[in-house]
Amino acid sequence: MANVRPLSEDLQKAAAQIGETPTRLAEDLAALKEWIKQQPHLRANTDDQFLAAFLRGCKYSLERAKGKIDKFFTLRSKYPEIFAPKDVDDPKFREINRAGIFLYLPTPLHDNGPRIALMRSGVYPADKYTVEETLQVAHAMQEIQFYYDDYAIINGIIFIGDFQKATMSHFVQMTPSIMKKMTVYDEEAVPLRPKASHFINTVRGFEPIFNMIKPMMSPKQQSRLFVHGSKMELLTKEIPLKYLPKEYGGENGSIPEIVEEWDKKFDEYRDYFKRSAAYGTDEKLRPGKAIDFDSLLGIDGSFRKLNVD
Repeated sequence: MANVRPLSEDLQKAAAQIGETPTRLAEDLAALKEWIKQQPHLRANTDDQFLAAFLRGCKYSLERAKGKIDKFFTLRSKYPEIFAPKDVDDPKFREINRAGIFLYLPTPLHDNGPRIALMRSGVYPADKYTVEETLQVAHAMQEIQFYYDDYAIINGIIFIGDFQKATMSHFVQMTPSIMKKMTVYDEEAVPLRPKASHFINTVRGFEPIFNMIKPMMSPKQQSRLFVHGSKMELLTKEIPLKYLPKEYGGENGSIPEIVEEWDKKFDEYRDYFKRSAAYGTDEKLRPGKAIDFDSLLGIDGSFRKLNVD
């Protein structure tokens, strides 16, 4: 038997649509663990709940799940300052969380659909935190989602980016190198399937960043990008107002409440992140040719098109 949390009735139906059966889950988890054992370069988390996230996020394609697991730990090892949070008790880490930059709203869309993620750009002083420091908090939150958020894993993520308070100082932090790493990580290494991305309250400086990121994405993901400017009514046609936080006129929690809940989650996962320091890859031990990171990340200037479901 797989040591994986039971799904609610509505999520069982959704999971069946992506190919999940209890028997197959146990068999595929065993296959992933055996494959990991055979990879001399890979030190991976083999917890059932963690690996189940990759199976579900890849619609039970074992080969895709293997590829994402490998990329997940490879990029953590190569760029730990962005993708490998270890000390969630660091004062700066907690300050960034308490600024409420990244929020996962408590109720999924339509009560049982995709998880809604909100990023509030510009709510922190750009001269106080680097973009790498803020992204490390975001990726810690993302990794926790693998464990506890079945709605996000099975039904996907709807992203909202609010740029009302963003300044040129914040946009300048988003270098092409950072954006390439984020795009590759999100599309090739993370088992959370993005269903749509909505951008609101866009300000001067947003458009060049948007135009730089968009070509890095697969055509499917490009078709799921929506820029609404200051027209909230365009957003609420897709996401009813009640599913937004109270500060936006909705009913889906308040920002201080959500931040407090995440502070508790970081307390809960403190030891997990300390243990995760042992995970990663050693490219010297990788069978065959080592990964060409310049090519993977498009450093040569030709962005690599990524495929994501």
